[in-house]
Amino acid sequence: MRAIILAGLCSLAWGCVDGPAYLYGERITGKTFVPMGAAVGVYPDQSVLRDPENPFANTGVGAETRWEIEAYGDPVAAFYSWATLLAFIPIGEHQFYAGLNLQRIFQEGRAAPDDLPAVRALAIAAFQAVLDEFPESVTFDATGTIGYGLATPAYEGIVELGGVPRGGWTLVATADGGRVAVKTSDIPLPEEAP
Repeated sequence: MRAIILAGLCSLAWGCVDGPAYLYGERITGKTFVPMGAAVGVYPDQSVLRDPENPFANTGVGAETRWEIEAYGDPVAAFYSWATLLAFIPIGEHQFYAGLNLQRIFQEGRAAPDDLPAVRALAIAAFQAVLDEFPESVTFDATGTIGYGLATPAYEGIVELGGVPRGGWTLVATADGGRVAVKTSDIPLPEEAP
């Protein structure tokens, strides 16, 4: 109730408006990534909110802004965007894109050479967190209408980085020639013959 009263006073007395989704005046692209810890950007860690390099730590990220930042192609800015969202709203989509951008940071060498092994480990851990914590998560295509699961690309991300997916996950061929990641404990056992 107090928040509602304060919001009402703000709009009536001072003509306040909602702030921007992020600070447009701050340069958020072209930065070198410096890992703040061994679990930054990996659920349930929240250290990204204390990272002085995170331009979104105090301002948040808007629903459309996250996609604009992702589309711009700067993996460091995109990582901070997704990791910040993950800290506030822990869902698999946020975890997956945080991992995807850690992978890009590693592949593009956007961290100091001494930090690249840590970035690789973070990317693997982020993809593993999708499998462990958010195995049923989906994201949508550019139209926002066709959803697809994130377990398979998370599994493939781990393998591409030279890691080994844990937790009983494997890739299984589909009837259409594709592959899908499944947890072996979720595969029904064949019925025994009488």
